[in-house]
Amino acid sequence: MCKVEYVKAETVFTMVKEILAKGNSVRLAVTGTSMYPFLREHVDSVELAEFSILSIRTGYIVLILRDNGEYVMHRIVKRSEESFYMAGDAQNWIEGPVRYDQIVAVVKKVWRNEKQVECSNALWRIYSKIWMGLMPLRGIILNTIHFLSKVKKCL
Repeated sequence: MCKVEYVKAETVFTMVKEILAKGNSVRLAVTGTSMYPFLREHVDSVELAEFSILSIRTGYIVLILRDNGEYVMHRIVKRSEESFYMAGDAQNWIEGPVRYDQIVAVVKKVWRNEKQVECSNALWRIYSKIWMGLMPLRGIILNTIHFLSKVKKCL
């Protein structure tokens, strides 16, 4: 098994952009908790790939470069011809409008424990749509999950 090294996003994304521009994909470890429960920090990895703006859909997870230089990977919750809105799966607020030219890559696959799931998989898309619809209740759901995991550890 490969050793995982963690580096700052700005250090690695110049190289990632070059790899994507050649038509290849890149697999990266997930860091941060904003996409929980779909993506778990230091557990999951994602395959990033190039995209066409016409192929971008609501529910897709995209990596963007914010105007302040930060990279973030969130789910598209609403889109229009000129921009889109996105949110992390663990968040209750929506960010946007975001310009399409800020998208660096789209997530095509997710790995958890070396099992891969295509983001185009029907079941994945259904779960994503349900989770997006639960946005007003996410705080309660995630707090309940966190509480139950603490109780489980105590038993």
